[in-house]
Formats: sequence, C-alpha cells, structure tokens
Amino acid sequence: MALHPEGMFTTGPIAYLAGLAAGGADPLEWEVLRFGRVTRTEYWDPAWRVTPQHLASQLDYLSTVFSEEFLDTCPEADRRTWRAAAGAQGVPAFMTELATLLRLADRQRDATYEDVPLAAWEVRARFPLLLSLDGWAYDGEYASYEESLRAFVEGEHPDCSYEVMPRFNQALTARMLCAESAAFAASFRVLAPEATPETLEVLTRTTLTHLTEHHA
Repeated sequence: MALHPEGMFTTGPIAYLAGLAAGGADPLEWEVLRFGRVTRTEYWDPAWRVTPQHLASQLDYLSTVFSEEFLDTCPEADRRTWRAAAGAQGVPAFMTELATLLRLADRQRDATYEDVPLAAWEVRARFPLLLSLDGWAYDGEYASYEESLRAFVEGEHPDCSYEVMPRFNQALTARMLCAESAAFAASFRVLAPEATPETLEVLTRTTLTHLTEHHA
C-alpha cells in the first residue's frame, strides 16, 4: 500500500495556519488567536477533538524529524507555502514558533474582537451558511424574504438537522456576538453583507416557529 505522509504538510489545521502565515498581512499571533476562537472546544465536543495543545505537540515532533528531502515530496505549491511562512528562520524553527504561539493562546481567554479584528477566513469557517442567505429567494417567486425563507425551511422538513439547524445555530451565534461586541458587528456587516440584523432576526424567528410547531 502506498504511503503518503506528506499529507501533514498539505492538509489539515497545521497546513492551514502555515498558509495564513505565508499569505496574510496580519501578524501570525493574530492568526493563531483567531484559530483559537474558531476551534475552541465546547462542552459538548468529544475530548479527543484536535486542540491547540495537540497541534503544538505535532509541530514539536515535525520540527525534530524535518528534512528538506521530505518536504520536496510535497506538491510545489505547498513547498512554496511552508518556505514563505518560515522565511529566513527555516521550516523547523517556524514550526517551533507556531507551537509556542498555539500553547500560549490556549492558556488564555479568547482574544476579543476589539483586540484582534474578525477576519474573512473566520467568517467562512464559522458562518458558511450565512454567506448566501438569498440563494433560495428568486425574484417574483415570493412576496417577501420571510415567505421565501419559510418555504425553504418547510422544503427541508423533516430532514432539518442537515441544514436548517446548522443555519439556525450560526444565526443565533452571530446575533449573540453582534450584541456583545460592536467591533464584531461592524466587521461582520462588511464580511457577511447578506446576514443583516433584520435577516438574521427573520431567520431565527421563522426557524424557531417551525421547530416549535413540527419538532417540539
């Protein structure tokens, strides 16, 4: 059976962080803190979910066994990403730096949106179903957005757990964060323009009504 250990450099959260370090304008410290906000383990998640501490240990190991020959087995685009992320210090030193930042971030509270602004990639990661809220609303087909949304929710029934519930959860989370942080609300309006406060209110109210009537 063919082995493909290069996957640790090309996919998953470590590779994603390397991509942010290579191509982003913001400090790596900010990206790690954002990563913590996105992946923060909640009380209902399994204990074996990948955590920052686990990723830091993986990076420690990778830094000790790293070789340029092994990196050369990766696709060219991924080699460029890692070398750009590492810069002059080299890939092993970059891995050690990233592991340290992950550990430090995991030991503190989530960064506030006033201190570390919301990034576009955070929105794509946490609120993907709020980025195309008018996908089912066709011109002239419904009298209002609320009517089109109701038709969408009813069309998904009884399999509401697949998209209706995740969208409902994302909408509630976004509304809560907008209420808690003016900085989040301002950035969210720019990064998710279709998810206006009015739209989120209609979405949560309509979905809750459906859940109460059909799933209570």
